[in-house]
Amino acid sequence: MKIVSIVGIVSAVLLGALAFLATNNYIVAAVVLVLALGYYMLIAHKMIKKYLSRVQRTHECYKFINSFLITMSVKESLTEAFSSGTLNASPEFKKELADLENMVVEDRIIYLRRYFDLAIYKMFINVLKLYQDQGGNILALGETLMQETTMVENSVTRSFNIGVKKIVEYAILWVLTFAILIFMRFGMSDFYITMLNNRFFVFCLIVFFLFFIAAFHIFLLKFTKLSIKEDKVNEED
Repeated sequence: MKIVSIVGIVSAVLLGALAFLATNNYIVAAVVLVLALGYYMLIAHKMIKKYLSRVQRTHECYKFINSFLITMSVKESLTEAFSSGTLNASPEFKKELADLENMVVEDRIIYLRRYFDLAIYKMFINVLKLYQDQGGNILALGETLMQETTMVENSVTRSFNIGVKKIVEYAILWVLTFAILIFMRFGMSDFYITMLNNRFFVFCLIVFFLFFIAAFHIFLLKFTKLSIKEDKVNEED
């Protein structure tokens, strides 16, 4: 996430610099810079952080459920199954687990619904309750669950990979667009300076930079959308 933050801030600064090169106006450049930084820190950063957290928790939920069920089928111990499911946990997951150390294993498993907040985890708890009430082969009971978690995992991974590819394509498109603008600024400098004396041209340039921020926001809305069922645990659960 730190790398994403650095890229976001550097991109906002570069946009402000490009606005100055394009308009030769410090005020316009300052306004574009403030808008870009404000948008990133107040909107984009939160959207990206939430999206990456959701992707990470989905991967962790998939690993937890599969490791838990496999270990439970062999060891028949909730404690060992829970330990297996939480091996190599992310820093965020470790922090959550540290807050649950004083709880018994059963309560830890139930409380993690709030952390994962996914429908497949609720399904996992139902399978575990069925196993504790009726016994039998937990892998057989959880066969449908494991298929569902695999589908969710593959869906999120596929969505993320496609999103990264689209980001690269989107970045290349806009880099070429800004490259054309820079070429006009320096390759046709005399004509370009003359154009800057036209207020309507400067206005169009301002609209162009605002359009870039708006277009990026629309792109980000699509990129951070995940089609997975959430749990939405409430106080009565």
